[in-house]
Amino acid sequence: MPKKTRLDDDALIYQKQEQKSEKEKLKEMTLPQKISYLWEYYRYPALAVIAAIALISYIIYSMAKPKTATILEVAIINNTIEHEVWDEYAQKVSKYLDADPEREEVKLDYSYYFNGTSDYAANMRQLITLRLASAEVDAIIAPLSEFASYLDYGAFAPLSDLLPTDLYSSLTSKFFLTVTEDNPKVDAYGIYVSDTKLYRENSFISDENDPIILGITVNSKHKETTIDFIRLLFGEK
Repeated sequence: MPKKTRLDDDALIYQKQEQKSEKEKLKEMTLPQKISYLWEYYRYPALAVIAAIALISYIIYSMAKPKTATILEVAIINNTIEHEVWDEYAQKVSKYLDADPEREEVKLDYSYYFNGTSDYAANMRQLITLRLASAEVDAIIAPLSEFASYLDYGAFAPLSDLLPTDLYSSLTSKFFLTVTEDNPKVDAYGIYVSDTKLYRENSFISDENDPIILGITVNSKHKETTIDFIRLLFGEK
């Protein structure tokens, strides 16, 4: 006996619903529909995979990349030379020191400006103080007004204790001589750099009223390379 129903037997509700596979669904779609479908349903897993691959690649790169060691770091306060010149000079110093460019680095850091805004200057002073305390700075080049303040903090070593006799003798006319609280005897704590070839040819500000001085920090980790840097800087004609 026929079933009592308001719908025909071939109505949609009685038709067998077949589940299409992903492949079949995609086959029936246009290219824009495929892109939209894949983005809608698979973007998060895909992004997760991409992020994982990127992270793994970075870890492998970091582990495989040769570690770079700083063999000289000079902090330049209130710089008066174009940055590009310092960058080129850092390469020159690196070659002079016969450094391995893949493993050894020379830093001539000209980012310490104390003559900017008060906030920036305070941040820079704090940064260089921290780097000095952690023995990361080998030498400082600064105008006398700034150099003197770090000298008062005991930041510089007397050059008579560090420089070889030949270099010390050749620089006697360029020394900044003074006494300190720890050393009442007059000694050389800095070297005027105005007459070096680097500053003669590249400094864009006259330092007549506030001469620029180089000093070696008392806790420098790289005293030998710092001395070699001074040889190069003052040996150029």
